[in-house]
Amino acid sequence: MLSALASHGQLAPYNQEHTWLMEELTHSFTYQAAPLPPNDFVDNTDDTWLKWTTVSNYHFGKDRGDLTMIADLSALHPYFRDQIIQLIKTCKAKGITLAVVESFRTSSKQNEYKSMGEKYTRSKGGRSKHQYGLAIDLVPIVDSVAQWHNKALWKRVGIVGEQLGLRWGGRWRHLYDPGHFEWTGGLSMTQLANGEQPSFPNANKYPCLEEDLNLLKKYWNAWENEQATISRKEATTATQLQ
Repeated sequence: MLSALASHGQLAPYNQEHTWLMEELTHSFTYQAAPLPPNDFVDNTDDTWLKWTTVSNYHFGKDRGDLTMIADLSALHPYFRDQIIQLIKTCKAKGITLAVVESFRTSSKQNEYKSMGEKYTRSKGGRSKHQYGLAIDLVPIVDSVAQWHNKALWKRVGIVGEQLGLRWGGRWRHLYDPGHFEWTGGLSMTQLANGEQPSFPNANKYPCLEEDLNLLKKYWNAWENEQATISRKEATTATQLQ
């Protein structure tokens, strides 16, 4: 099933499916909690995580490694998700179309990037905000082409993100990363790794936050297990070929 999902990568960088997704997401800013099964019942057949939008390597014209990228806003922390939806909508009103490159990222995917060198990341698995649904990679699209090197366009996007209270990777002196936006509510990486959750304004908008996060973690763990298995198989195959 994963191979079928990954086939999205054969499409144009900003295809009709992405357009429909963005329109659906930006039409509503009231977060709707996903229904949870009763506490005494665990639905092991829930494959919602497999239905998340994914893209494969070179989908946006850059080498992003072999493991599938999760590019679904549903994979993000609810509050951060709403800020990203607002970012996408505000940029759209300014004539800037944004595509989601990667939202939640597994530790296996993070380690793959680290193995590709410091131009990708210095952080190993578990040490990126992506692993906690609190970071996203976006890219502006012009005439179906990802605009990775248009600094003037990036600045316009980055300013909108900062006005929403997001941290923008375009301000980083080392490992300049203009497509990266994150938010932690002031928590450090260590605090996130220890399981602490950020506080945020208007928390009453998310009355079922704890349940929503527990469900998200279930889906994150499913992806972690899936990509860890793929990584082990690839490592075994590479060893056998040596």
